[in-house]
Amino acid sequence: MIPAGYERKHTNFDRMAARYNVDRTSAAKWSQEEGFPDVLFTAGQGGQQIYDEDEVDAWLREHHFGTWVQSQQGKKNPFDLPKGGPRDLLTLRRIGELEGRALNRDATPVATLRSYLSPSKGILAPADRTPDDGGQPTVTEPMWFRETAYAYITRPRRTRRTAARKEEAGRQPAAPKSHADSGDLLDLDLPAGADTDLFTLQEIGKLDGEARGRGKATTVGTLKNYLSQKLLAPADRTPDDGQEPAVDEPKWYRSTAYTFIRRPGRLGAAVRAPRRDAEAPGPLRDDLKLPAGADTDLFTLQEIGKLDGKVRGRGKATTVASMRTYLYGGLLAPADRTPDDGQEPAVDEPKWYRSTAYTFIRRPGKLGGAR
Repeated sequence: MIPAGYERKHTNFDRMAARYNVDRTSAAKWSQEEGFPDVLFTAGQGGQQIYDEDEVDAWLREHHFGTWVQSQQGKKNPFDLPKGGPRDLLTLRRIGELEGRALNRDATPVATLRSYLSPSKGILAPADRTPDDGGQPTVTEPMWFRETAYAYITRPRRTRRTAARKEEAGRQPAAPKSHADSGDLLDLDLPAGADTDLFTLQEIGKLDGEARGRGKATTVGTLKNYLSQKLLAPADRTPDDGQEPAVDEPKWYRSTAYTFIRRPGRLGAAVRAPRRDAEAPGPLRDDLKLPAGADTDLFTLQEIGKLDGKVRGRGKATTVASMRTYLYGGLLAPADRTPDDGQEPAVDEPKWYRSTAYTFIRRPGKLGGAR
């Protein structure tokens, strides 16, 4: 139940999913990311986690800006643009600066804004004032009313999902443009985010190397080879393509990048061992030497990983990223304790009881050689 007298707007994973147009799994994964707001309290028999809606919105704007922007369509002044009179005059440069600030990026170049003035694009309306137009005050360069500029900045923005629906309405389904049809995509531990978040080739290489367990980034040269082989799809965005936000180099949507990263094929040593364990059926192991203690002793994810690596003979701790993969895959149960859950002692991060942690560590599967 919501505590009596509670006035703050609250939300949960289902409401987040509906508000930001993502699935519930993505909303739940946000709570595992650094800086996500603390749980206010739990409600209902299932212990549903309740968060402050405004705190979640502020966090999402900072960490998943593309997702946040799409949720603001139709709202009045969602970008906190400076107030002023509707007929205040703004230069093209000032419009670019305001748009950059609103969208949490560098100012839109004047050259880009000028391209938006062309009749073929019609993204930005013609200037409201021009030199020698007889209006007052006199202007020495084209200028736009504040209301015209703000209508441009807050306009509905084209998303990849919307564009895809328009294309599908006018053509027959085509074969996938990447390698995804060559086998089932791998289930890898990848950061959550909006499908339309943009990545450079270098950023994709860093994610690819980490997620596939190679211990180092995939080089840009290697990625260009994948491009030529059509294992990585062509960039979704290119400079001067007329879309927003403007980009200064080729970039790929998160969905395109993740399809490539999850391609079938051999994984590096850093993720192979956990996957073998995850797939192994059978009863819990009873031959592991685990430290004695109370069932209700509390462990962090990092502490469980350290015990897991040691007890199962790997010679090093199971990484937090691998532990989160186990958690999302259901091999590790959800945390028994969370911040502000009202229980004692209070915890400042998700924690697991010893009994829960040991059930996970005793899972079936092959042990390492350092036993």
